[in-house]
Amino acid sequence: MEIKQAIITGFMGKLKDRFSEYHESKTPVEKIAAVAKVKGAKGVEIVYPYELQDLDRIKKTLKRYRLGVAAVNVNIKGEPEFVKGSSSVNSKKLRDKAIQFICEGMDVAAKLGADKVTCCPLSDGYDYLFQVDYQQAWRNMVSTFKEAARHRKDIFLFLEYKGSETRVNCYLDTAAKTLCMIRDINEPNLGITIDVGHSLMVGETVAESLCLAQSSGIPYYIHINDNNKKWDWDLIPATRNLWDYLEMLFYLKKFNYRGWVTSDMSPVRLDPIAAFERTIDTTEKMIKIVKRLDSKKLESMIREERTIETLTWLEEQVLR
Repeated sequence: MEIKQAIITGFMGKLKDRFSEYHESKTPVEKIAAVAKVKGAKGVEIVYPYELQDLDRIKKTLKRYRLGVAAVNVNIKGEPEFVKGSSSVNSKKLRDKAIQFICEGMDVAAKLGADKVTCCPLSDGYDYLFQVDYQQAWRNMVSTFKEAARHRKDIFLFLEYKGSETRVNCYLDTAAKTLCMIRDINEPNLGITIDVGHSLMVGETVAESLCLAQSSGIPYYIHINDNNKKWDWDLIPATRNLWDYLEMLFYLKKFNYRGWVTSDMSPVRLDPIAAFERTIDTTEKMIKIVKRLDSKKLESMIREERTIETLTWLEEQVLR
């Protein structure tokens, strides 16, 4: 397992919820400079198109601070015309705009030295029963992402799922449904973004979702954060669900994951630098724990369902 930690740049600027605003606005360059102040941060996930208007300056800034690019996050929900959806809608004109965004994002990713774009189609869903044609919406999404993925084979398109927000129900709301869609799209450069908080919020066990992707042969990319399993609060990882986080990291070790783990944590009432340093440090500590665990012993106990013995042994190894 070789993990590099990155930070989504958007969390370094002004943040909002339904009632309040937090922190000051920053330019994309200022956000990258802020990431560079976080001890242990090796890269960024940056949003297309809104943070990549001046690509040359972004490249120079990343080079100056020696930061890599984990992924380009393509936003296909932010435009006013996307409020009712972009990849799933019947309007080919709107779907074509979403495809254009993804294709342009892939081109930008290549120029930045990244190997992937990630896309979370949050406005694609529904609020009421009898509101949409579920089958047609699914076909539209498959068509949209298939056309986008075919734009270039050297850049992967990762799809991120979430149960709700901005819609009451998002179409891609679970790992299983996202993997089903990836199979329906049937292009070689597709992957799944597993956001720990999104997984917890819909009642998944994060490690099981990871195993499902691994068994399906689908590449995966990890976003880390935490919540109370009721809403996507984007808290510091392992502050609410430590054992879920530890189990996920154990399976990343088992599968010899080599890639980025990106912080999707929102420091709304915290100092961003301190909060992200806590995120990175906590993750590094837990990686050290799983690396020192006797994997063969643990896997043997799991196979034999020696549950009490397993839990006791884990407590002795971890809680010391």
